[in-house]
Amino acid sequence: MPPRSVRQSPDCSIIALDKFIQATRDSGYEGTASAVSELVDNSIQAGAKAIEIRISPNDDESSLELSVLDDGCGMDLKTLRQALRFGGSTRFGDRTGLGRYGMGLPNASLSQARRVVVQTWQSPPRSRGQAGGRKLTPARFSSYLDVDEILRGDLVEVPASKEFTAKSTTGTSPSGTLVRWVKCDRLDNRRKSTIARKLDRELGRRFRHYLWGGLQITVNGERVIPHDPLYLHPKSKVSGAKLFGDELRYEIRADPSSPASTGWVRVRFSELPVHDWHRLSNQDKRQLGISKGAGVSVIRAGREVDHGWFFMGAKHRENYDDWWRCEIQFDPALDEAFGITHTKQRIRPQAHLIDALTPDIEATARALNAR
Repeated sequence: MPPRSVRQSPDCSIIALDKFIQATRDSGYEGTASAVSELVDNSIQAGAKAIEIRISPNDDESSLELSVLDDGCGMDLKTLRQALRFGGSTRFGDRTGLGRYGMGLPNASLSQARRVVVQTWQSPPRSRGQAGGRKLTPARFSSYLDVDEILRGDLVEVPASKEFTAKSTTGTSPSGTLVRWVKCDRLDNRRKSTIARKLDRELGRRFRHYLWGGLQITVNGERVIPHDPLYLHPKSKVSGAKLFGDELRYEIRADPSSPASTGWVRVRFSELPVHDWHRLSNQDKRQLGISKGAGVSVIRAGREVDHGWFFMGAKHRENYDDWWRCEIQFDPALDEAFGITHTKQRIRPQAHLIDALTPDIEATARALNAR
């Protein structure tokens, strides 16, 4: 026993890990679809062409397990370990893709499950002296995070990546990543069919531009069909609207005090076919997303980050506003101007952006409402 005069110094680490993990599980994500979208972002940034999402019971059927499998470039053992760290991205601050902060994989996963396991593999480089075209086995690495182990103090850093050989659960692509949410305790619903239905709807809208571009997403074997809230695209679930007016373009400063960095904002409006659709029943209008669907879809780098009543000035939402839609696309250089959050779920536009966009958007909204 140490002498009474020797006092144990208090823990002054930057993060109280056990409390941080519990707090971060409650922060940031509005639901399961938002959290899954983070994993889809990672897959897209890894160059995936096909993303397979599955919801199934755990082995003991006490809870559900959710997995996301892609055919992207995969990770080496060092990158995998960094990817499971909060803020550990190898692309921190990079605006060329969908992610910037390195929070998506660990934060999204632990917001829904008590354990996340990641398995990843890459195509091995073919040596010049390789004879006969013999196939090389890709190196497969795995690591994890576990809330309960962290709370007990058994896990204080991301476990070193371990090599694994089984490929029965990781598909047949030469490279890729499988993320498994085990012991899911915070999914939106307990029924896998309900979760699958909500994911189909949300992912179809958020990633519609990527789906139109050839990306394939499946949920429990069913292909996600893009949903265009403007009802313009012929490959959307429902279409038939028409463009209203010309596309508006604005060059906006990222920082209002500095002209050095600017980005482009593109705005377009659509008008729904009132004469063809107004006789639909209220139930059909709800199912098609017409009723209470008015507003602006905000797109960053081809991915929807928010949907709401933005840049409308003094105009309030009315019933007639169900019959038109607006989409705003902006360059990632304007993240600060749009006040984009690290979870990519909502925007908080800055004053100079509001001043630039509101006059035209409000005027067009009033003109469409009057029609």
